[in-house]
Amino acid sequence: MSTRTERIEPPERLRVLEIRHAESEPPGAYGPALYDTTETTTLRIWRESASVDLMGFDAIVVLGGAMGVGDADRIPWIGDELDLLRRARDRGMPIWGVCLGAQMLAAALGGEVSTGDAPELGVHRVILNDAGMADPVWGGAVTAPTPREIDTVQWHFDTFTLPPGATLLASSETCVAQLFRVDNCYGVQFHLEAGGELVGDWLSHPDSRSSVVEVLGEPATDRFAADAAATESVTAPMADAVMRRWLHEVVGNGRSRW
Repeated sequence: MSTRTERIEPPERLRVLEIRHAESEPPGAYGPALYDTTETTTLRIWRESASVDLMGFDAIVVLGGAMGVGDADRIPWIGDELDLLRRARDRGMPIWGVCLGAQMLAAALGGEVSTGDAPELGVHRVILNDAGMADPVWGGAVTAPTPREIDTVQWHFDTFTLPPGATLLASSETCVAQLFRVDNCYGVQFHLEAGGELVGDWLSHPDSRSSVVEVLGEPATDRFAADAAATESVTAPMADAVMRRWLHEVVGNGRSRW
């Protein structure tokens, strides 16, 4: 008597296009979830063509950068990236945007990006609203100091209006548009992925440090990396959790649609 064992193939790994605007802006604490669960292709858009065949991908992650959407006249690839994101959305593809990536996503979807009333630099508190608490990716992800509040790294001078159809999920005292969702896309203005080491690396660049000193002063700038490190016990697991939720619940469950 013989038995036949059916071979069960593992599920196909998700294919993610990661768009970087600078080597100094990696996915940070989003990285383990991203690289453990997907086949990730990194597009270094400042030196590589944005003419990407989107048929090869299930989702896009757009990271941060020191430039802004308003710099399109002097940085030609900004317009190319916006076109790429619009093409992706025409296909219904999920996009996760971080800081500049959130601003690029908002602009691609019809929002307006502008210089904020005041820069937001350092560690600041972001508060989830009721929609954020009910969100399938972000709801329940915050564990301290309260279920609604995140003390996280901020480093941005620009802000944006919500694109049509967007749902605001979180705000800070300085900046209303901190987190939004449009369908299967999320724009995250704050740097949940950044801990002390990454902030220290950013501050090691003289131009970046001087821009922070101009706003915060020397003592607060000197504390910035330590302040960021103090948040990591909360923010790093949270970054991992929300990225895994998005990849599994949103991208994985809807991949047949695009």
